[in-house]
Amino acid sequence: MKSFIQYITEKAAKLSSVAAYKGAKWEDFRGLEDPTEKEMITLMKKSSFKELRFVVDSKGKMWAWDTNDSLHEPVVYAMTGKKYDGDYAKGMINFMTVNDLDDLDPDTSAVGNLHVMILNSRTGGTKYALKNRTMKALAKRINSKGKDRVWWKDA
Repeated sequence: MKSFIQYITEKAAKLSSVAAYKGAKWEDFRGLEDPTEKEMITLMKKSSFKELRFVVDSKGKMWAWDTNDSLHEPVVYAMTGKKYDGDYAKGMINFMTVNDLDDLDPDTSAVGNLHVMILNSRTGGTKYALKNRTMKALAKRINSKGKDRVWWKDA
């Protein structure tokens, strides 16, 4: 059973996804709206693949959800009513695993750290992602040492 504090601080949101074609199935699922780092880590630990997808709009509003629930474009279409046109940052956040390490220089101390991947860096995804306060705080820890380090990749 959840405590009263958890009910107050948890900012869960009902997110939706629908593909942009006639007859597409509408799906509702649980996600986060403008989450903090702690909230994202909590949802990541509960998720099926220990990974979250996220989108950040041009004003810094962020939605994050379990990777298994939906892709980026259907969420943007369902939540905004507009097709995805490169005007959002889309990406994924997970924990570094042994499989993510570089074969030439396997730094095993990185295992367990946060790994942020921006998937549309050519259309300005990083610029939009850094407008969100949580993503900006994560980006400031790119050059940190130890368990505080955040691994950031633009693709």
